[in-house]
Amino acid sequence: MQKFGTSFGLALALHITILLLFGLSFASDPEQAQSQAAPEIIEATILDGADIQAEADRLQKAEMANQQAQQRQHEQQEKAEKAEQQAKEQARKQKLLDERKALELAEKQKQQALEEQKKQEQLAIQRKQEQEKLQEAKEKRLQEEAKAKQVAEQQKQLEANKLAQEKKQQEQKALEQKKLQEQKAAEEKQIAETKAKAEQQKQATEQKAKAEAEKQAAVAADKAKKQAETEAKQKVEKEKLLAAQRAEKIKQETAEKLEKEQQAKQAAAQAEKARQQEAAAAKAEQAKKQAAEANAKAEKEKRLAAESAEKERQVAAAKAKADQEKQQAAAEAKAKADKEKQLAAEKAEKDRQAKLSAEKAEKDRQAAETAKAKAAADAKAKADAEAKSRAEADAKAKAEKERLAAEAAAKAKVEQERQAAEAAAARAEQERQAAAAASAKAAADKQAVDSVKQLIARRVEGAWTRPMNATQGLRCTIQVKLLATGEVMDARVVSSSGDDIFDRSAENAVRKASPLPVPEDKALFNQEFRVFSFVFKPE
Repeated sequence: MQKFGTSFGLALALHITILLLFGLSFASDPEQAQSQAAPEIIEATILDGADIQAEADRLQKAEMANQQAQQRQHEQQEKAEKAEQQAKEQARKQKLLDERKALELAEKQKQQALEEQKKQEQLAIQRKQEQEKLQEAKEKRLQEEAKAKQVAEQQKQLEANKLAQEKKQQEQKALEQKKLQEQKAAEEKQIAETKAKAEQQKQATEQKAKAEAEKQAAVAADKAKKQAETEAKQKVEKEKLLAAQRAEKIKQETAEKLEKEQQAKQAAAQAEKARQQEAAAAKAEQAKKQAAEANAKAEKEKRLAAESAEKERQVAAAKAKADQEKQQAAAEAKAKADKEKQLAAEKAEKDRQAKLSAEKAEKDRQAAETAKAKAAADAKAKADAEAKSRAEADAKAKAEKERLAAEAAAKAKVEQERQAAEAAAARAEQERQAAAAASAKAAADKQAVDSVKQLIARRVEGAWTRPMNATQGLRCTIQVKLLATGEVMDARVVSSSGDDIFDRSAENAVRKASPLPVPEDKALFNQEFRVFSFVFKPE
């Protein structure tokens, strides 16, 4: 059966071959076929069995060669399919690896974005805290400045109160001193009046004694009285001149002392200067008062001496008149009276000299006591003024030292806070610049990505061949995998347009456009264009 089938196949193949040869012979000369009429004679070739067998062998060999070629083709196809399957498997593995890397990269970018966001939030919180700290430091500094100002005002008020209290104490002391001086002056005046009364009484007694003595010797008494009057006048004038000189000297000394004190205390406070001027005025007034009192006393003594001399002159005149009438009868009594008068005059002169010496000693003692008291008061006032000046200087120096220390501490604190604020501002500025740089880089990267994607879209559109049945408005999203050189590894539609032919044409356009334009920045390429998607929507 198998043999019969083979023979039948060979015969069939032979007939087909004959037909083909006949057809080829007929088609080899078409012009001749057209020009000559087809003869009605049928030509036939007679083949013997050997030719048939040879032809069959040839056909069998051809069949075997064909089978071998088909087998080789089949093997090659299998190898190609296997290679394609391996390539597909490798592409699938690479795709999975790329997808995993893309997922890892996306996760990493997401983590970085979260960390960046967290960092930005922490920076914002830190900036807010630093601003709050700066505000607190500013408020604290303002409070400390207000406190320091309040302390300074309190110190100033205390110093003013202290100065006012010291001034009040000085005024009280001056008033007390003035009262003591007035009291002392009143006592001295009373003593002087008492002495004047005693002197008047003594003078009256002496005048009475003199009157009794002068009754016996009028001429000698008149002469002695005139001489006493002249001496009294000279003494009064001399005492008046001495008193005026002493008053002038006291006044000059007071003026010189005041001038020295004023020159020594020019840098003192106005209140102290006023107090010194008042004290100097009081001292000058006191000296003037003492000089006036001395002048009044001298005038009073002069007047009393003049009145006494006038009375004595009148009495002597009356006595002289009476004695003249009794001159002759009282010659002997006159001699006796002259002797007694001389003795009385000598005694009176001695008493007067002793009295003058006592008065002079008393005046000198009072003047010494007054000068001593004045010197003590001046020394005390000077010591008090110096002590007050030293205390004021010490208090001012202490207050100034405390103020400078407070100012230095406040300045140091403010400087420290300023440096901290500047450091915080510098950090904030660095962070802001870093954020700005990152933002600028992100914007630049986005712009570069958009620009490259536009170039890719134009390149793909340029390589795209529109299908015959493609309608307007179709669009699809294509995911592309690239090498660093821009060569396309894979391109597939991830969001279909609904038209498979359009989708396949888009994928072919991407592959045809390879290599695609890519950015020069490798990091940007790895991040955005290693695996990316874009919308294909041709106009």
